[in-house]
Amino acid sequence: MTTTSKEYAEALFELAAGENALAETSDGLVTVLSALKQNPEYRALLASAAIGKADRLKALDDAFEGKVPKVLMGVLRMMVSRGHVSALDGMAREYEELTRDYRGESVARVLSAVPLKETEAVAIRAELEKRFSRNITLSCEIDPTLIGGVRVEIEGRVIDGSIRNKLEQIKDVMNG
Repeated sequence: MTTTSKEYAEALFELAAGENALAETSDGLVTVLSALKQNPEYRALLASAAIGKADRLKALDDAFEGKVPKVLMGVLRMMVSRGHVSALDGMAREYEELTRDYRGESVARVLSAVPLKETEAVAIRAELEKRFSRNITLSCEIDPTLIGGVRVEIEGRVIDGSIRNKLEQIKDVMNG
């Protein structure tokens, strides 16, 4: 995360919170990022120093004016004006993190060797919510190298209950 991304995210968050438009702004960011992903040449146009600032701002307005909240348009216009389009993805991630934190929510990345059963996912989420005193959303992924068990990454912490980790611990004790 660059400082630039973080500064834009914090500014956008403050503006959106002040207008009670956090969810709408999140939706707007999804719209913008989706359009830029589908049209990489459009992103390049917005970022190009070879194209005049007025033309880049007109292209931005033509694409998104009235389709995303005004607070988001204001920040996007500033990013385009200052040549900071490359900070947009990081800004969006940081904005979402600020919004989740404001709502008392966290996302836990759960890695497992095989797909989790619904009951397992519910139990993991309940335990994490109890431990962290927050609403938790699980992002479940498969990692066959874990052999078994799960590895959870949440709020910069790792809870590793994988068989691979246990085997590595045994190996370290035997070699130590």
